Amino acid sequence: MKREITVAAHASFCFGVKRAVEMLENALERGEKIFCLGEPIHNPTFIRSIRERGVRIISDKDLESLPRDALVFIRAHGIPREQTALLDAKGIKYIDATCPYVKRIHDAVASANDGTYTVILGDRKHPEVSGIMSHSRGPVFVYGSFEEAESRVAEDIPVGSPVIAVAQTTFATAEWKKFCEFFKKVYTNAKIFDTICRVTEERQAEILELAEKNDGVIVVGGKNSSNTQKLYALASSVCPLVLHIEDAQHITKQEIEAFSKCEKIVIAAGASTPPGIIQEVKKLMAENMKEEFSFEELLDQSFKTLNTGERVTGVILAVNPAEIKVDLGTKHTGILPYDEITTESGVVLEDEFHVGDTIDVICTKFNDVEGTVMLSKKRLDVSKHLAELQSAVESGETLYGTVKEITRGGVVVQVKTATVFVPASQCGLPKDADLSELKGKKVPLKIIEYNEQRRRAVGSIRNALRSQHKKEVEEFYATLEPGQKFKGTVRSLTNFGAFVNIGPVDGMVHITELSWGRLKPPSEVLSVGQIVDVYVKSVDPEKKRISLGYKTEENNPWNIFLAKYKEGDIIPVTVVSLMPFGAFAEIIPGVDGLIHNSQISDKPVSNPASVLKAGDKVDVKIIAIDRDKNRISLSIRAALDPDYVAPEPPKAKEKAEESAEENAIDDKTESEVPAEEETVSTGAEE
Repeated sequence: MKREITVAAHASFCFGVKRAVEMLENALERGEKIFCLGEPIHNPTFIRSIRERGVRIISDKDLESLPRDALVFIRAHGIPREQTALLDAKGIKYIDATCPYVKRIHDAVASANDGTYTVILGDRKHPEVSGIMSHSRGPVFVYGSFEEAESRVAEDIPVGSPVIAVAQTTFATAEWKKFCEFFKKVYTNAKIFDTICRVTEERQAEILELAEKNDGVIVVGGKNSSNTQKLYALASSVCPLVLHIEDAQHITKQEIEAFSKCEKIVIAAGASTPPGIIQEVKKLMAENMKEEFSFEELLDQSFKTLNTGERVTGVILAVNPAEIKVDLGTKHTGILPYDEITTESGVVLEDEFHVGDTIDVICTKFNDVEGTVMLSKKRLDVSKHLAELQSAVESGETLYGTVKEITRGGVVVQVKTATVFVPASQCGLPKDADLSELKGKKVPLKIIEYNEQRRRAVGSIRNALRSQHKKEVEEFYATLEPGQKFKGTVRSLTNFGAFVNIGPVDGMVHITELSWGRLKPPSEVLSVGQIVDVYVKSVDPEKKRISLGYKTEENNPWNIFLAKYKEGDIIPVTVVSLMPFGAFAEIIPGVDGLIHNSQISDKPVSNPASVLKAGDKVDVKIIAIDRDKNRISLSIRAALDPDYVAPEPPKAKEKAEESAEENAIDDKTESEVPAEEETVSTGAEE
């Protein structure tokens, strides 16, 4: 009976775990004295190996007693922020290998307002969840399944409360989707962040598909690994024969006998399982089932050959600074020289490639006498990356690369292993700018032309930047709502207001929004480059216009005046203008009061200019405050004579003077307030 043993495409380390392991390996090579806060990955074999190399696994309780020269390793799960604060306070150095996807959850939870409820779907005892909980700004509730959340959440959190929801990165995708549908109906104002790692989703989807197509499934990974447990549960739901082991040593004879009856076996693995352990399991299963293969099948395998130019997937046997040895499953040993691995200089092979990893290569030259075949990874990568450039012409996808060379007519950008020429006019710099300032920088690219015969690509940095900006602007406008507050930067000043940058766009603060009192030229209130607090008054997404507010009740001079002064107070003021019926005096910036002719002196004054002039500082008594009309009556006479009581003027005279005062103020205001120009666009343009 012919048997097929395959390894799942998404088996072994995920991005976060691989990154953490590499950071730990680098520290060990430097000879650091490492204290790992908890097991870096849930794999007993790996843990034994790093203990043998001097790594000490410590718990939270050990943090207080760490020596000053300790180097703490923070694993991919992350730690509570209180522990990070403790390390900082004690001056202990640490390597933060927290997975970027986990940090994204920390940021999402921490961005909520104070008092916001946080809902987490995951294992409440898992270290990742503990770290997430520490960043919450309000009550936290953790549910281990959709069913638990469905039955309890309404009792725990009042409907209508501010609430956000996140999931542990390894939480079951199907469970999370059911929860989201339910949660949106109960809490219509909830913010839900999709935080399940994409690799986790792909791994879970793959195990379901493979478990249906194979007779037996072997899941390799630590018994206490959350994502491995979920893979085992998913496989068990569709396949009758599923085994969960930590490594090859844990497979029993009875289990091998059970799998010997299967025609198709798949080996899957959790995110914390080293590649070498997976290969050991595959090798053990193949060796123990060898007697089940027919003589013809074994003969075919022994004569398996490869051809020049053939693409093959092998397993790394050894890595040294000059080359990599690869097992191709044939009588030839693959040799992968340094120059055929990468186009980059200074790459340390031992850091990038590890024994047991799979690698895709092309066969370039055979030596039957020595039993070797020369391989190239670079040629395979170049072909693949050139195909990506060709595809990007049609899709319009934005690619990223590094400017490697400045030429006469533009720059050369390295995109993975392929190169793209960018003409000077497409570099995104002003005309006649020095292109050398781009060298070594990572830049976005739109591929605008690809010649398949010459394998030559032409790109545009300018188009990519414009596309990025357009997308940022659209996303920004989609989130804008009246009342939102921003810290903005004054970009420019006009006679009718100020343009303030709030992210990817500019908004306009009209001159009437710049001050509560007498209108002033914008240049007297703000300066270009100044950081200001503004809020959104109105948004027109179609015309790309944003009206911003600058005045608030907190800085309303009238409210400040009422909080500080009352009728009967004697205060110093400054005369700011003279009218036929009296003088206006500034009490505080933005608030003026009227000193009527009858209140300037103990003798009748027909012309205020004969007694006062603008800029005079005098003491006055507040004799009346009209809160409805925001008007204040002042008296120099009453300030000089405490016993003087100002008489109420005749009604007719009072109305006439009020009318004169209003007309004077209105005339002055109308002459100072320019209309907002209709051609103003608040979108930042290149």
